[in-house]
Amino acid sequence: MNYLDIDKALVDITRAKCVACKERLDAVPKDKPGERKALLIENGMYTVCGNAGLLFNTYGNREGLYRTRQNFFNYILTKYPKHQEIYASLNNDEKFSFMAAWQADLFMRDQLLAGYITELAQAEAAGDAKNTFELRIKVGAVRAMLDIWATWRKENNIYPIEIKEE
Repeated sequence: MNYLDIDKALVDITRAKCVACKERLDAVPKDKPGERKALLIENGMYTVCGNAGLLFNTYGNREGLYRTRQNFFNYILTKYPKHQEIYASLNNDEKFSFMAAWQADLFMRDQLLAGYITELAQAEAAGDAKNTFELRIKVGAVRAMLDIWATWRKENNIYPIEIKEE
């Protein structure tokens, strides 16, 4: 499987998750604003995984993206020694495939999930029910997307490296 195949699969997976959540939202009656709000937040996070993870916006132009994001990806890899070691051992074509398989995942962990987890702990400690509610949904949605991507990588034997969350 080349990097464009990997890229397409992850885009399709992420879009399907967005569509499924939107369908769940559409099925909730308007007289249930709390449930609707939760689903709106959840759906928003799946969309963020596609957009901020740079899956949706650059699909079809991945080689250019990988060349421009190389330095940032190398920086993120320093936080994941096992990934960095594998990446360093690959040839150029394999590096594109590795980036296709991992760049959105590592970006979401580094740039979004870690901050949300910190904010959630602060909201819980402060007894802030509103922010705790929203952040639990955000953290849960991002983790769900990361789990789906990990399952796909494992099922397809595409650099199935486990990440243990601290």
